[in-house]
Amino acid sequence: MNSDDPFYNELIAVESIPPLPGAAAELLALATDPDVDIAKLAEVIERDPPLTARLIGIANSAFYAPRQPVVTVKNAIVSVLGLDMVRNMSLGMALAGGFSTTGCPSFDLTEYWIMALGTADLASGLARAATVADAPDPDVTYLVGLLHNLGLLLLVHVRPKDMERALKLAGDNPGTRLIEHERDLIGTDHWAAGAFLCRHWQLPAVVADCIEQLDDTVLVDRHARLVELLRSTRRWLLTVIAGRPDVLRATSVDDVYTDYRSQQFLDRYDALKMLARFLGGEGAKG
Repeated sequence: MNSDDPFYNELIAVESIPPLPGAAAELLALATDPDVDIAKLAEVIERDPPLTARLIGIANSAFYAPRQPVVTVKNAIVSVLGLDMVRNMSLGMALAGGFSTTGCPSFDLTEYWIMALGTADLASGLARAATVADAPDPDVTYLVGLLHNLGLLLLVHVRPKDMERALKLAGDNPGTRLIEHERDLIGTDHWAAGAFLCRHWQLPAVVADCIEQLDDTVLVDRHARLVELLRSTRRWLLTVIAGRPDVLRATSVDDVYTDYRSQQFLDRYDALKMLARFLGGEGAKG
């Protein structure tokens, strides 16, 4: 991505980019704090009532299937999701909350959250089972997976009419890719836009570095294990969404475990769709 690109310069000049939400700024600071405790994280989240409601809704969802109803953020952390997942998930929801998608009817916010949550959940689980010495960190994998398609929200927010046309062209011409139409109509694509946004908001560098390499045609030169794992997970998820699940393979993970993990994911896929609809209905509608 070229930081001197007129598209990005215009975004900054006209203040088209939503400011980093207050809760996200605090969560971002906690994301890089190895000593953060449960009480501090819960306190920051609970200062944002909509974020609190969404997080508790997630913890109570069939996708995570808690044994007892979750009624507080602390309960969600201790009993269901864990500190690192709550920290990353809350940051992802807070970042996504500042965008409007209403100007682009063809943009499917439910599918956005299926891809975000599904990639984060599945890729981080595979990272934990990786058998190579330089395996990706599972928590970093979860964060990057959750934010990997953030550029779609940015482009839909700032160029809704162009994105509406790009989405329709991609849908009407199955042999083409959405990013090709984005480049033709806007001059950039959602991978480059996502990397730009993450750097503009000063998110951890690994997030932008990975996002801009997620295009399958790009040569990977940084965080190779993580990028390849995210690519494999994304490709497989797209076949699941299309109703024709392929065989999931990840180069650093045993095939037997990958088969087990992908079947486990498929067993919970309906619950994930329900969760994504919940977030799509309450998320970045503007």
